[in-house]
Amino acid sequence: MDIALLQELATWEEGVSPAETGDPLWKLHSYRIARYLLDCCLADTREARPALHPQTVDQLRRSVASISANISEGYSRRTPTDRTRFYAYALGSTREAVVWYSSIREHLPESRVRHRVDLIAQVRRLILGMHAKVGRTGGWIPKPERG
Repeated sequence: MDIALLQELATWEEGVSPAETGDPLWKLHSYRIARYLLDCCLADTREARPALHPQTVDQLRRSVASISANISEGYSRRTPTDRTRFYAYALGSTREAVVWYSSIREHLPESRVRHRVDLIAQVRRLILGMHAKVGRTGGWIPKPERG
C-alpha cells in the first residue's frame, strides 16, 4: 500500500461521520478506499459537470457508488455464496468505473484521472482477494449485532 494513499485516507477519514466509522464494516480497507473514491468522484463530477452530459455524470456516480454499496452488502451476507455474488458485483463496478472515468478524462486534469483509476485498481485488487478468500474458506462468520 502506498504511503501517500494511507496519509490521504487518514486525512479524509477525519471528516467522516463517527456513525459510519463506528460500523465494523469500516475495518475493511477495500470499503474505506471505495468510500473515499466515492467522495472524490462527487467532487470530480461537480467540477466537470457543466461540460458533461448529465447521463455521463449519473453513470459515473452510480458505478463508483456501487463499489462501496456492494462491498457493504456482501460483507453483511451470511452465506459464502451471497458474499461472493456481491463481491463480484463490486468487481464489475470497478471495471465500469474505469471506463466512465476514461470517458471524462478530457474534462479533468490527467493526473487526477490517473489517481482515480489507481484508487479503483487498489480496490479491485482487494476485492479479488476477498472474493478468492470467501471462495476458499467461506470467509468470516458475521456476529449478530447487539443493541
